Order: sequence, then structure tokens, then C-alpha cells
Amino acid sequence: MNAAAISPLSPDWSMLSLAEKDPFPVYDELRGRGDVVWDPGMKCWLILNYELCKAVESDEKLYAGWVSKDIPPLSYEIRGGKTSVTHLIGEEHARLRPLYLRVFSPAAMTQYRTEHVLPVVNDAIDRFERRGSADLVTDFSYAIPPRIMASMFGLPWKDDGLIDNIAECHRNVVAWAYNSSNEERIQQAKKASVELNGIFKPLVRERREGRGSDLISQLWTLAPLYWDNVGEDDIISLVRDMAIGAGETTTNAIANAVYLYLSDPALRQAVTDDREGALNAFVEETLRLFGAIQFRFRTATSDTSLAGVSIKTGEKVCMLHAAANRDPEHYACPHMADLERKRPTDHIAFNVGPRICPGMHLARLKMRESLKALIARLPNVRLDTAKEAPRFRGFSHRSFGPLHVVF
Repeated sequence: MNAAAISPLSPDWSMLSLAEKDPFPVYDELRGRGDVVWDPGMKCWLILNYELCKAVESDEKLYAGWVSKDIPPLSYEIRGGKTSVTHLIGEEHARLRPLYLRVFSPAAMTQYRTEHVLPVVNDAIDRFERRGSADLVTDFSYAIPPRIMASMFGLPWKDDGLIDNIAECHRNVVAWAYNSSNEERIQQAKKASVELNGIFKPLVRERREGRGSDLISQLWTLAPLYWDNVGEDDIISLVRDMAIGAGETTTNAIANAVYLYLSDPALRQAVTDDREGALNAFVEETLRLFGAIQFRFRTATSDTSLAGVSIKTGEKVCMLHAAANRDPEHYACPHMADLERKRPTDHIAFNVGPRICPGMHLARLKMRESLKALIARLPNVRLDTAKEAPRFRGFSHRSFGPLHVVF
């Protein structure tokens, strides 16, 4: 029997059948089996419950991430080094994390908005505005995050070839991370890492002494406050980690926000009329409803139980954020965008606990300013019904596309 035809209520069903399909009706049906369900295809326990997802992600001692003391050298090679919150655990992670929180603090967003976000967002619209049509995935959401990070690092962000190369390299590294045993992906990721190091190393060396306001200069200045004997390899590792963290996920988040804006007239009117409170709530509801990363994994470090289900040492658990963020036990009208929710940031799109995304304020800023620019500059933008309709594409990372529009 075709995997896609198996009911989620069957023990043989696997989440693998949801690739490129709308997952949300299936998650609702899957809840009929419980809050914690074994997936034979994924070889892990799926967690659909909001509170259980938060509990697992907040306890790294009982539920360990992919990071451990025995990370293979290949991972450091591909990801750019050891000195990053992505690779560190325990006390070392806690010691370095405040550096990320400082450079991506809410206070820093004012400067980033003026110097990096607004120029990039408006440049993206400048490039297609006169055409009267665009695909707001390829022409807009894909263009914005990598150029903003390039600008923050002091790279020539208008260089299309450079930006496309960086984005492609990051896609290859992410593809390897989600299928690290595939030999072709290993080789692509290793090549991508070499190219990324070739782009960033000259900047890191150059700015060790001659520092400006760019992010690499900030890291040279601030990292010694949190880490001992900071050297070139440490800064490269930090730069590589920050660069990839602000890439595909934010691209997807912007695309999802644009889709929701274009497809719901009532929401569109609300955020057009109120580009502060209503728009901020709209961004949070987009993150809750269509989180760019659908799920994350952990591994049980000892025998335990969740919702009465026995989980053995070494078994994987998969926090289905996409399902947990629509948990009817936690959210009223969970499938509806509600701009009046009392706690709009209550979702777990950015993770929770010690691994909550340190770049979440920058991601929100990019989403807000992208929408504000579309509202201000393309007030009559609308989906082109003569072209392919948007679909919720992908599997682990999802976004709506294509977004063909006319204006």
C-alpha cells in the first residue's frame, strides 16, 4: 500500500508521507492515537502536545540534542568550527550564549533596521517594482535574509553572484545536516564549507586590527569578554554559525507571512490599518501557524516516560512544533490567525529552553519590515490567479510558494 494512503491512526503510518503535502489535517487525526506516537519510518517518538514539547526541549540532561562530547570531526569541518552555541554544551554553551544575545539583542535592532534591513528590503522591491509582477518567493523572501547578513558582515550585499553562492552553500550544509549519512550530500557540504571559509576568512583576518561597526568587528571586540584566548578560528566559527542560522528559516518565515497577508483579506486590512500592534501580532501568528522549521529531534539519555509512554535510553523523540503550535488543549481556535491572543509570543517556533533561537529578534525584524515595505510600496499587490497557486512546500523546512503576484 502507498504510504500516503495509510491512515495516521494506523501503526504503520509515517510522517515521511507528508512531504510536500498539507500536514495539519493529518496532525489533527494523528492526535487520535495520543500525544506521543511511534513513527516506524522516522524511527522516533512524535510529540504533538504543546506542554510536552516544552518540557522535552527545556531538559537537555534527559533529552539531549545532536550536540555531544563526541561530535565527529566532520561536523566541525562542515559547520566551520567548534566555537559556537550550536556545537557547545553545558557550561561552555552557557558561557558563550550571552555573546549571541548581546549582538542580537532588542536594543541592537534599531541600528540593524536602519543600516541593514531597510536598505536590503527596499532594494529587493526596487528590482521588480517596474515589472508589475513578481514571484515574491524568488524575488523577495529568498533575496532578503542572505543580503541582510552579508551587509551586517560588511560584504558587498548587492553582488548577486556572491549572495547566490553563499545561499547555495548554506542550503547544501542544511541538506547534509538533515541527512548526514548520504555520501553525495557529505561531499557537497564539504565543498560548501570550503567556499564559505574562503569568503569569510579574509574579512576575519582583516578586521582583527582595523575594526568598524560591522558584525565581524563586533565579535572581535566582544568575544574575549565571554571566551578565553579568542583566535581567528573562533571568530570564523561564530561567523559561520550566525550566517547559516539567519538563512533558510527566515526566508521561509517571510514567505509564509507574505502568503498569509495576500490570502486573508481581513488580516490584510487589519495590518494595513495598524502597522504596529496588529502587524506585530500578525508576525507572531504567522510563526505559530506556519513555523519555518516543522520539527526538532532529541535523544533520551535514560529510560523515561512521556504521557504514559515508555521511552528507552537512546530512542529519539521528535518535537512536532507544527502540531504543538496548534494544540487545541493550549490554543483556542488553533487553526485561526487571531490578532487578539493574550500572549502572542507564547508559541514555540523559535524553540524553548537553553536552545531558544538567539536570533529571534532579528528574524521578527526582517518579517515586520518586509511586510511594511510591501504594504507601503505595493498597496494593490495580489496573487496572480492565472499562474500556479501557492502550496505549503517542503518537509522539515516549509514555506508557501510560488507566490506569483501582480500589482
